[in-house]
Amino acid sequence: MLLKTLLGICLLRANPQDLPTSHSWMLAALVAYGLADVIGVLDSLSLSSALLAAAVDTLLLVAATHLALRWRNLENRFPQTLLALAGGGALLSLLAWTIAGLTRGWLAPEWVWAPFLVWYILVFGHVLRQALTISMVASLTASFMYLILSMGVTGLFLNPPPVTN
Repeated sequence: MLLKTLLGICLLRANPQDLPTSHSWMLAALVAYGLADVIGVLDSLSLSSALLAAAVDTLLLVAATHLALRWRNLENRFPQTLLALAGGGALLSLLAWTIAGLTRGWLAPEWVWAPFLVWYILVFGHVLRQALTISMVASLTASFMYLILSMGVTGLFLNPPPVTN
């Protein structure tokens, strides 16, 4: 049932309020989100760096979600919203990683990842629109801004700034 609802959210057919208000499912989704992050960067980073990058990205998702809901005085929606964002993000990341692996050698990774980035923005925008009760334009803008922030933070692990003495 939970996986079916998360798939529905990824297809923009279900909403975060369709998910259970469960802290244990929310934590499980956060673990899945973090693991999907690790899998996604293991070819570029050592395991310890991948784990650190995933932990920072996951904490960023938690903090951004909490701050956005608090800004709108909707903290009661936190477990379902975070479950939808983390669960949907994990599913999309794992699907993209799988397709990138299956098409390796005959399709450039950019051609695989680009549609998934658009899909990711749409799914996060859909969730944020429902959770924050805002317009689709505002939610897609927030989703895009979060993606840029997340990529920027994760990018610090992929290309750390040079150390100067």
